[in-house]
Amino acid sequence: MSRVLKRPMFRKGGEVMEGIMTGIKPRQNYNLAGRVEDYTNVLKAAAAMPVGVDPLARFLIETGQNLVGGEAAGGNKLQEILGATQKPTQNLFAALDKKAASDKQINLQGAILGIKGQQAIDAAKAKGKNNLQKEFSPENLRDRLVMEYAKQKPGYKKELKNIYGYEMATFDAIDRRNASKVPAFQGKNLSVMDHDISGSKVKFSTDNLIAGTLYFRPDQPMVFYERVPDKNAIVIYNKKTGDIIKEISLGG
Repeated sequence: MSRVLKRPMFRKGGEVMEGIMTGIKPRQNYNLAGRVEDYTNVLKAAAAMPVGVDPLARFLIETGQNLVGGEAAGGNKLQEILGATQKPTQNLFAALDKKAASDKQINLQGAILGIKGQQAIDAAKAKGKNNLQKEFSPENLRDRLVMEYAKQKPGYKKELKNIYGYEMATFDAIDRRNASKVPAFQGKNLSVMDHDISGSKVKFSTDNLIAGTLYFRPDQPMVFYERVPDKNAIVIYNKKTGDIIKEISLGG
């Protein structure tokens, strides 16, 4: 036993890729974003391990034995050689056919493993992309803002976002982005309507509306207000479609 343990393979550190492991590379820890390991080479290396006599060597041995043993004796020398090689040739072809079938099966297995590995990578990438999209979606931002707006600093006066947390979060995260997609709102600014807060009560004012600006008031979260000088009126729009819901005349 002591002599066995002194052999070179037991004195090396790390991977020992000799003998039956010749041609097989150490496994690398690739994550799903890396390449798929070449399973075909691994399978072929395993299949190449000798389990019997090489087909060509067997052919030569059997032929030599038949010639020495006098197989097909009685004819001319060419006939004797042909007779002596007939069975070994059949054995050689059978062995080669078996090896070809084995190689085909190995290639198929390697391809299947590679495809499955790639499918796993694609699925992981798709899942990661979906999670990323969800993480940075307007709805996710709104939900984060709702939690943020719910935090009121002790000793400070309440702000509009503290009273209308969800509505203000929706305006900041979604409405500001979607308004530019509505034809009637393109080129216009967005703002929150002037207001006064007393405790938890809010009073909104349309006195200082500026033309060309859409105004949001969270107690009416589905509409925008705008002062239109040409009509001498305040126009109320559906914030999603841009349709006019109502016109309030300013008189004069």
